[in-house]
Amino acid sequence: MKISPPQVGRYYYVGNEPTLFTEKLLQEILPHHRPQPIRLTKQWLIEFGFRPDSARHFWFFQDLKLVPGLNCWLCVSSRRYLHYVHELQECFADIYQMELPLKIQS
Repeated sequence: MKISPPQVGRYYYVGNEPTLFTEKLLQEILPHHRPQPIRLTKQWLIEFGFRPDSARHFWFFQDLKLVPGLNCWLCVSSRRYLHYVHELQECFADIYQMELPLKIQS
């Protein structure tokens, strides 16, 4: 699977630290470090405001539903398979034309 280049407004690991990329950070980091994608987990979904349905068959935020798979999440609306946090952020932005903010600040 090809990983897209880092983008502003997306989370990636820099070292072992999840980092929200800004334009300035992209310019400073990229020549020296290679950001790594962050695996999309239930904890990240919770931090973005997603909640499981009562039977835990899917996770939802507004009207966006994600179905857990073996190694990924399926977005019901877009039919995209999501493996990483930045892919969820891109999917949300494509569907709603807005950024997906963190609900819990670490």
